[in-house]
Amino acid sequence: MGSPISRHPHTPAFAHAPAFPAPAFPLPVRTSSRRRRRGVRIWPPRNFIRVGLFFSALLFLFAIWSLASSKWRTSHTPARPARVRAQRPIVPPPRNDSRAEPRHPGVSRIPLGHRHGYAEAPLPSLRQAFDFLRPLINGVRDRTPAVPAEHDLMSPIFPPFLTPALRERYAHLAPRFENGAVVPGTEKRILMVAVCKQVAGMLADWFATYTVLADFLGPESLVVSLVEGGSDDGSGELLAGALREHLLFIGVPPENIFLQTNTPPLDWEHSHRIELLARMRNDAMAPIFESDTPHAAPDGKDWTHVVWHNDVYFGAGHVLELLHQHETQDSDITCGWDHAGKWFYDGWVGRDMSGDLYSPFPVPKEDEEKPAKFFPSSPATRERHDRLLPYQVFSGWNGMLVINPAPFAPPYNVRFRRGIPRRPDQREGEEECQSSESMFISWDFWRYGFGRVLTVPGVHLTYGKGDARTRGWLEMPRPEGRYREDVDWVDSPPSKVRCHDWPDKIGKALWAWGTVRWTDPPELEIPHPNTPRPPPGRKSTIKGAIDAETDDETKAESSSIERRETATAPKEKVTPAIVSETPEEEKLIVAPQGWAPDPTS
Repeated sequence: MGSPISRHPHTPAFAHAPAFPAPAFPLPVRTSSRRRRRGVRIWPPRNFIRVGLFFSALLFLFAIWSLASSKWRTSHTPARPARVRAQRPIVPPPRNDSRAEPRHPGVSRIPLGHRHGYAEAPLPSLRQAFDFLRPLINGVRDRTPAVPAEHDLMSPIFPPFLTPALRERYAHLAPRFENGAVVPGTEKRILMVAVCKQVAGMLADWFATYTVLADFLGPESLVVSLVEGGSDDGSGELLAGALREHLLFIGVPPENIFLQTNTPPLDWEHSHRIELLARMRNDAMAPIFESDTPHAAPDGKDWTHVVWHNDVYFGAGHVLELLHQHETQDSDITCGWDHAGKWFYDGWVGRDMSGDLYSPFPVPKEDEEKPAKFFPSSPATRERHDRLLPYQVFSGWNGMLVINPAPFAPPYNVRFRRGIPRRPDQREGEEECQSSESMFISWDFWRYGFGRVLTVPGVHLTYGKGDARTRGWLEMPRPEGRYREDVDWVDSPPSKVRCHDWPDKIGKALWAWGTVRWTDPPELEIPHPNTPRPPPGRKSTIKGAIDAETDDETKAESSSIERRETATAPKEKVTPAIVSETPEEEKLIVAPQGWAPDPTS
């Protein structure tokens, strides 16, 4: 038998399976004589590879861990390079367990039942106000199956508080105090008014807005007038069952609350739509229009502002920014900017200072997928719009606006109305533009010299919850270089104003965009100082004011300054702007799929 084969201690046995007959002599094993003498065991190369891979993996994991470790885990924060702007920190909400201004006059009231008066207490904090509101809302909801389940009526979209930065920006709107008492003349009297329908999903934000405004401005500064009807989502029940009690609890006096809910259905098919809408809006203005003292709020103090809003989502910041711009810019009408997706919503009402639409409509079909175009006839306005700077317009409503209350009282007596129909002695096209009842507020303000109409593009208003979350936020103006936040007012209206007539027909389903014409702006009028106020029930007309005796020689441009001496401080006269020529009529009339500006908003 042959000698066995010498085998390396780490060589597997199967590697030496004989493929040929074993040789008759042993095969030598080659080792290093130096290592053999020292008795060192030799590792094959594959083991060195394994060990190297193991330590390489450890080093790789250590490197990954080092990169992923946050710098905030150490006590040292690396210095940020000077040219890198640090992200603005998130301001946490206040504790809301104390009042914004403990010296506000007024008391909290809880009704004790029919004809039993109220239990009175000190004004609540924001936290106490919302704690009181929650069971009210839940109780109405439990009794009203019509309220959609998806509406969280205690979770507003917009913050139910003001950040320190907003408090500082709007501090001039709040009353001033000396020795614990309000300085006379610094408190506001604001009429907040709306005609609404199907607003259950918005009420969380509306309730929060009233609460924050009462806390910041003082509850006695608010007068709330709402007219609701035609809703099938529980809006009327929520307003009737919760709003009045909540307003009383946060300190709004009972004589400052005007609520009409579940009003009878309107006969749209047998009425002129604009006349009907004008009548509804005039009804909502009852605290002024039906008052024996239209210049004064229920407590006898002069009105300072009227705030109108549509069925839109908004927070306290939206209202305060419009009030802020209204006061600092000394405007007569101050509008926000309402959205229908990427489109401007209130297209039938808005006109820029060239007299043209804010945004071309109808939209050419090839432009439907492109970004919306704004102010093609007024490049200077477009520049300010892009920078979120306020700018003057001829007319606007735009979802929410602050209005000077003086023209609603004698001798002006401005009312919501329809256009004056064509007289027998007028040819077609010579009559007044048959426009929206809300556009005639701007129109008639210009008529009496109150032509400072302002749009604030950073106050975004929306009609849908999704739009509110993505587009409805408040953005501040961005002045830069020659672009200042202040507006250079023009006291002359455009030479021509674009008109899309509402058909002079009965019914609701009509279209105002089928025709276009360019009309003269309203002529300046000086109403007779003894012009009587329209009697109660006389809605939607200013014919008495229009037909009042006027001295033709006084219809000069300077009278637009003189009228301010009767209502506000006189303003510096500015040079009238040169308006552009009448733009050509759009030739394409294809509207965006499924949408058009609401001609009755």
